[in-house]
Amino acid sequence: MIDLIVFNVGSSRYALNIENIQRIIQMVELTEIPNAHDLIDGMMSYENSVVKVLNFRKVIGLPPHEDENKDLENSSLKLLFYENGSKRFAIKVDSIDDIVHIEDSQIMNSDEEQSISEYLELSGVLDLEGVLINVIKTLKIPS
Repeated sequence: MIDLIVFNVGSSRYALNIENIQRIIQMVELTEIPNAHDLIDGMMSYENSVVKVLNFRKVIGLPPHEDENKDLENSSLKLLFYENGSKRFAIKVDSIDDIVHIEDSQIMNSDEEQSISEYLELSGVLDLEGVLINVIKTLKIPS
């Protein structure tokens, strides 16, 4: 069994292994990083360290979320604190949907290339009661 956290970005759902997620918080004010990669929205302080924030909408080529310029207290945007090996960063997503417990065998692999970009690789698709969820294998942040 594996546990996945399911989140929404645009009209699509994505899932990450919950083992890689340290915490989920409401979107906060970010500090801009001069000359940062376009996929990085800024940085913030988290547990006595500086953490970069990856905008997942930009990774998959979507326009900014409607809450992007709203008061952060009323925003649905969330930050997932992601850790994979020595890499640690936050991922900005539209909203959190659910946590699901599944068998590895429920993830359907396609024969097509699963690499969406150099920063995102999918392991397959999960069909959960007729709703298709893209399951993320790896997610990287540009340097």
